[in-house]
Amino acid sequence: MDDTFERSLTLSFYPILTRNEFSHEMVRGMAVGGTTGCITQCLTFPAEFVKTKMQLDGKMDAPRYQGNWDCVKQITRKNGVYGLYKGLPIALSGKLAAVSCRFGAAEYLKSKTVGETGVLSTQQKVICGFGAGIAEAVFAVTPFETIKVKYIQAQGLEKQSKPCGIIQETKNILKKEGAHGIYQGVTATVLKLGVDQMIKFVIMDLLKDFYKSRNDTKEVPLPILAMTGVTAASVAVFMSTPLDVVKTRMQSFQGRDFKNFVHCVKTIWKEEKLMGFYKGTLPRLSRGCVDLALTQVLYGMLSEQYNRLSNRD
Repeated sequence: MDDTFERSLTLSFYPILTRNEFSHEMVRGMAVGGTTGCITQCLTFPAEFVKTKMQLDGKMDAPRYQGNWDCVKQITRKNGVYGLYKGLPIALSGKLAAVSCRFGAAEYLKSKTVGETGVLSTQQKVICGFGAGIAEAVFAVTPFETIKVKYIQAQGLEKQSKPCGIIQETKNILKKEGAHGIYQGVTATVLKLGVDQMIKFVIMDLLKDFYKSRNDTKEVPLPILAMTGVTAASVAVFMSTPLDVVKTRMQSFQGRDFKNFVHCVKTIWKEEKLMGFYKGTLPRLSRGCVDLALTQVLYGMLSEQYNRLSNRD
């Protein structure tokens, strides 16, 4: 199921990547989006680390943590504050690729979807947001997330007390599991990011339009941009966390135990019921709100600087 879905999605997006149709908006989206993503990742990674640890703490292993704060205490007690940043280089690499791909794909789809009025309809916004999420999931997120999840999980295993870096970790996965090992959980990742980005793009655009009151020339101040990010992220987190849990479980060392996406969902429901699908919600919510609020503000600021430099040239 995962392999077939991955191949079909890759083939559908391949022509877009091979054409020489990179508009100014698309290049700007990739450059500014990638820079923004790296900055926010550095600031919010500890919450991502804790979220992943909590989502891995299921019935497949004896539960190690009593809650989010207990997880933080155990990690910092053993490795100090630095322990919450292990795996950051992997996450940064993935974030750079993912955000660049997301904004690049979104700008590309917008340029191909928008009509003569230059304004996207709600339906077009949904399509662009979902399409950007799919592109991000297939070409960037799934491989880096698989490596990141296994790297973070390895921090709690005595036999892997000295986990390797991104290159060696990738080699290990390819050697043991082949290309399929890098693309574990691709279905869950695609669904999660498709839903996640669709909700975020739609809500943020609707809130911006509401603030502008049909006056497209009206500038949206940075505090309002931040609030749109917090609101959109809050809704997206509660809607997509179950898919995020499934994705994390399938990308773990135990991921090979699941036959496919549906089997993983059934296993979590059987062993942990509804609460199992919402593990790590608090750190994911805090990270998501801060991340998207900063992204909205930084993306706007960096876009202005990019446009100024481009016009100067």
